[in-house]
Formats: sequence, C-alpha cells, structure tokens
Amino acid sequence: MLDEHARTPTPGMAVMMDRLTRENPGSPVLYLSTGAWNVAATLTRFITRNLYPAGPLLLTDWGPTRDRWFRSGPEHKKTQLERLAKEFPHIKWLLIGDNGQHDEAIYAAFARQYPQNVRAIAIRQLSTGEAVLAGGRSASRAGDTPSDIPWIYAPDGAGMALQLAELGLLPDAG
Repeated sequence: MLDEHARTPTPGMAVMMDRLTRENPGSPVLYLSTGAWNVAATLTRFITRNLYPAGPLLLTDWGPTRDRWFRSGPEHKKTQLERLAKEFPHIKWLLIGDNGQHDEAIYAAFARQYPQNVRAIAIRQLSTGEAVLAGGRSASRAGDTPSDIPWIYAPDGAGMALQLAELGLLPDAG
C-alpha cells in the first residue's frame, strides 16, 4: 500500500470505532497489522483522513529472519497479542479483524489462552473481491473459545455496531 487513497475504508467502521471510544473513555485503540513499518506513514494518513480513532500502530519488521526469507504475519499478531495481555493484564479487549485467512484462528487461540482479556471478537466479512486480494477466506467461523466470549460477524461497521449494541457494548443508536 503506497497511497492511502488507493484503499477504501470499510463503510461504517470509523463511526462504530468512534462510538466505542466515546462510550469507553480512556480505553486504548491499537492497530495491530501484519503491515511493515515502512507503510506506517501511509496507514497513519489513512486512519486520520477517514476519521478512525487515533491509536498506535503495531506493525512488523520487513525482511528475513534467522530461518526464513519473510517474516510471519500471523506470528507477529500472536506475539503482539500475548505481549498486550502480559503488559495490560486488566484490559478486556474487543478484537476486531476480518475473515481474510488468519484473524479468526489467531483470535480464537488468544481467547483460549487469555479468556480474561477478551470481551468479544468482531470479524468483518470480506467481499469476494477483498477475499481474492487477501488470498482467500478462513475456513470456519467462530473458533473453539470459552462460551462467554461472544463472536460477531458483519460485512461493515453498521452491522457490527448493531450486534455490539445487542451485547450491551454500545448503546442502541436508534
């Protein structure tokens, strides 16, 4: 991603996230991505231009490791989530991702290991075109996680907001 104008924001997502931050003052917003640090400026401009809440980026280093040519995006996400659970043991996270291939499995594994740190898991359902660009969709829905951790699925922020309201995580906008 070289130009923030080349990406289209998910409809309603910035509004939903803004509502979440207004309803939960002081709650951190962090953007965990498999993107490399060389796109940080572009991502920051995209977040700002599209009115997403400000928050730090947790990106990955680019390039080879001791045993592979390219770094593992899923491993980066797992490592960063574990770090957040250890550094902020009293925070219950709302994990927001998509069904592009790995987020569901990564979030399910995190919820099994740190159930006390997960309030809910929200998965955006990719369109067919988005799934092609992401390399496919994950094979299954809500992973094997503790039953008190709700999973929600929606193609956009408005659908997520409705389900979050049903869970009591957002007031009803109606």
